[in-house]
Amino acid sequence: MKRRAFISVYEKIGLIDFAKNLVEKFDYEIVASGDTYEFLKSAEVDVIDVREFTTAAGVMNKDSDLLSETVLAAILANSYGSEDLTELEKAVIKPFDMVVVNLCPFEKLLFDEKDLDGAISKIDIAGFTLLRAAAKNYKNVTVITDKLDYYVALNANEFGRLRLAVKAFNVTANYDQLVCSKLAEQIGEKPFKTFSFEKVKDLEHGENPHQKGAIYKTDKMVNYEVLNGKELTFNNILNITEAVNLVSEFYDVNCVAIIRHTKPCGVALGRSLYEAYTKAFDCDPISSFFGVVGFSKPVDAEVAKHLNSMAVDVVVAPDYEESALEQFKDNSQIKLVKLNTSLKEYRKLTVEEVILTPFGALVQDRNNSELDKDMFKVVTREKPTAEQIEDAIFAWKVVKHAKTNSVVIAKDFKASAIVQGQTNVISAVENALNYACDNSKEAVLASDAPIPAEDCIYSAVQGRINLIIQPGGAVKDQRLIELCDKYGMSMITTGIRNYRQ
Repeated sequence: MKRRAFISVYEKIGLIDFAKNLVEKFDYEIVASGDTYEFLKSAEVDVIDVREFTTAAGVMNKDSDLLSETVLAAILANSYGSEDLTELEKAVIKPFDMVVVNLCPFEKLLFDEKDLDGAISKIDIAGFTLLRAAAKNYKNVTVITDKLDYYVALNANEFGRLRLAVKAFNVTANYDQLVCSKLAEQIGEKPFKTFSFEKVKDLEHGENPHQKGAIYKTDKMVNYEVLNGKELTFNNILNITEAVNLVSEFYDVNCVAIIRHTKPCGVALGRSLYEAYTKAFDCDPISSFFGVVGFSKPVDAEVAKHLNSMAVDVVVAPDYEESALEQFKDNSQIKLVKLNTSLKEYRKLTVEEVILTPFGALVQDRNNSELDKDMFKVVTREKPTAEQIEDAIFAWKVVKHAKTNSVVIAKDFKASAIVQGQTNVISAVENALNYACDNSKEAVLASDAPIPAEDCIYSAVQGRINLIIQPGGAVKDQRLIELCDKYGMSMITTGIRNYRQ
């Protein structure tokens, strides 16, 4: 006797081949609803419209509630003894052995609809209910919520069906949580946070070899691929995140960021990608070795040739020219990551950051600060040139991604010193100037924190800095401005502090 599968899916990739296999190789009878039925029918898959299926139960085709109830009965029918069945359940010819349902992502509904009411009206109630019913009856029904499980599910034993049921309950729980969160936002409340991540895979280890590590899927993830099939490590993922965070600040120009231990050690813009790369590398060549290099534009052969000549852990870019891939072909060390999500869209992915501590879960908005023209003020008599302002904006964006206390010295869209993680701003300023050496002449100095003391100005004067950009707001602000005026140096205050622990 044929087994029976009910299919109703939003995501249809891979469905035709799977459905044909069900019918031709595994002797399944397929019942489908709505656009899923039309999709399979147009692909010449042997499929039954759910309305035809329910006719035997005496249900009118136009009554969608009873249609759903009939399918629900067929899913649950073999989970009870015959004496417990309702008349409706007894009218169903045969129960389902498989249920394949995936829901339209609620975040897509929010994107497609102009208002929340429109999205709420399209919440999938029927599919949601059928998933829970199939998961509950996992001993008799195989439930599939993800195209990645199509072929895993075909020969699943009871334990395998239980795993799929857990996944289905997880899907419905996440769907509920997302709807609840969006509704709570409308009344200005965030009374709770629910996190339910699905494991993608175990990693070789965590941050250190003695720590276990894994990666889990979140609601909003970047679309990427590793072109040469190498496994990304826990630390690789942390570092490419930092690299892409930084280059996404400059998504419309040639930008290169080099990251080591989640800290930027070289950042630059250039008229060509190669110029940007060589300028970034020149900032800190020693730290750049075994680093992660992020690019805002596709990698070409000239850049690839230089990368091949040094030790690089990971390269991440929007794309790679064929000539560049040919250069990397014989390099077994470098991992090539291609971003399929545009850098402009990437900036919208992370809305909140969560840190789990023994004292509780800390949740904050992501630091998406931008320079505000109303707070961006030249506070000195000496006014910066247009070129200096452009360098100041560049340096400000770089220092935003460094670890507090951080100072960046930059000129001609190139960071010549990135000092970070200092315990005070005075040390950060002095160390940055010492590192930059002669490159500080007529350059810009950017600080993520308010500059607190005259010593910083004296050091900047000795380093022949032309312009300082900093948040402002320290007790001695007026005294610092007076010193800048005395020595003919410009200062911009932004009113924006960019601490980053």
